[in-house]
Amino acid sequence: MSDRKQGRAMDLPDFPCPPLLGDIATHAGSWGWFGTFVLGTNKIIARDPEGYLWIRSNSSLAPERETHSRALAAWTEDGVALFVPREAYKYLRNIENPVNETAWTPVASVLKEPPQYALNFC
Repeated sequence: MSDRKQGRAMDLPDFPCPPLLGDIATHAGSWGWFGTFVLGTNKIIARDPEGYLWIRSNSSLAPERETHSRALAAWTEDGVALFVPREAYKYLRNIENPVNETAWTPVASVLKEPPQYALNFC
């Protein structure tokens, strides 16, 4: 890292998206859309053997919903909330216990619909 001063996207007024999914849990008011499918063996959304949902912490976020198969993660006081459109259910994968909590962020709750603020942002 250099010693230069540089602004970050999260410094922009009302910009909601931290760089990575895992950052949502520690940035009050943040949210972002992300792709549910990546070629190869990468999993973005997964469930453990007990059925609990997890999201890959190092996945990128965007403030716009480019396609209908994009999911949304949002900060809540309880942790990360997740909206997954039905057409993206087919990309849900399994992960084994013990879950690596450095690589995965737990999903605290599920949203039935994306919040209006996320649909109207861009």
